[in-house]
Amino acid sequence: MTGKYRFDGQVAVVTGAGSGLGRRHALALARRGATVVLNDIRREQGESAEQETARGVVELLAAEGVTADADEGDIGDERYARGLVERAVEAHGRIDIVINNAGMHGFGTAQDTGTALMYDNWRVNLMGGFWTMSSALRHMRRQGYGRIVNTASALGAFGGQGVLAYCTAKAGVIGMTRAAAQDNTDTDIRINALCPVAITPMSQAWFAERSGVDAALLVPELASPVALYLAHADCAVTGHVLSAGMGVWANIFTAKTDGVAATDDLDDVFDRLDGLLATDRFQVLSTSADQYRRAN
Repeated sequence: MTGKYRFDGQVAVVTGAGSGLGRRHALALARRGATVVLNDIRREQGESAEQETARGVVELLAAEGVTADADEGDIGDERYARGLVERAVEAHGRIDIVINNAGMHGFGTAQDTGTALMYDNWRVNLMGGFWTMSSALRHMRRQGYGRIVNTASALGAFGGQGVLAYCTAKAGVIGMTRAAAQDNTDTDIRINALCPVAITPMSQAWFAERSGVDAALLVPELASPVALYLAHADCAVTGHVLSAGMGVWANIFTAKTDGVAATDDLDDVFDRLDGLLATDRFQVLSTSADQYRRAN
């Protein structure tokens, strides 16, 4: 694939790369010159071409004359997740990009979600990315360079009905991403989160229950370019949460309203509630410390 922005000479690890968004990310990176290590838990071909194994995607690239590696396993297992990064470095000498895309879903409200579902979502959607990210950062800091893209979700940013465990884990991804970015502002490492909206094998059931959704705007092809931007050497942002869905690319930010003066009286909270909740005046904060520096 030709294109102005390429990844020649760079080594990338993409998790959950056998289908959906991860597959698209991995294909695009490899076709633009990166050496890609593809992870997926699936070891057998699914019912559709979009439910491949990592090996299947590697074979597809090989047919195009592009070399990539498959590394199959459960990203929710710490030993495997950390080993994935170490094997990539051992094989290729460095690691420049990690796209943490592997994930799982699961339905359940706040009142009926079981502990097992909560732990599984936490293990795969949050801890899997933590293990690969923290392992990769040790190498990236020695290199003085790296790009990490953590897959979050609008459900983690804004919440949603009937998917408590997923929302909780993805909210954790956003917090983890922002904190990790602040820990690495002293070097050329960029760590950002992507909230994609796309119909994939994992999300099909969720979208099937919702009418009025334009499927043409929910293809991975419309979300993947933002992931590649965040993975590129010319990426200019860190600690950001970008959205790619419904045919729109956008920025999700955290803000704090100007608020009202505080007192020690409960009655004043009720009396001043309109001003406390008003959203016409606010400040966008980059770090927790900003709220103290900018306080009136």
